[in-house]
Amino acid sequence: MKKSTRAVRGYVLLEALVALLIFSLGLLGMIGFQAASTRIASDSRFRTEAAMLVDELISKMSVDQRSTVAAKYAYDSVSGVKGSASDAWFTDRVVGASKLPNATAKVDIGNGWALDTLTVTVTLTWTMPGAVKTGASAKQKEQAEGRYVTSTLLY
Repeated sequence: MKKSTRAVRGYVLLEALVALLIFSLGLLGMIGFQAASTRIASDSRFRTEAAMLVDELISKMSVDQRSTVAAKYAYDSVSGVKGSASDAWFTDRVVGASKLPNATAKVDIGNGWALDTLTVTVTLTWTMPGAVKTGASAKQKEQAEGRYVTSTLLY
């Protein structure tokens, strides 16, 4: 029995459209993976830069006299508490030389567990590129902000 040409017409076109749909979905998936990997690489670069900057400040504190560390290094760029050494570090290194967008810093210094020891907590915060903060939910704001926190004991 011979099939009529009317029943076969359009079958190849339908196969081509389904193949194009599958290819398009795969391509969209690859574009999504590329966007995610770019965001992760950017976040990693900012965190590495923040870690190096914070380590630089802590190493300066560790070689300074313990009696002057609290006065010279206590810092909060948001509230305006500014120790001279931390202010110079924030202005020259974080704002002037780094690529952290809209960076803020906070250096908390407290007494350590023994005589002549200090606990130091340094927090660097920045805005992730392309992040929208106006009208965003709390979770979106948290994802839009990068934060690096480290604590150490100076003795």
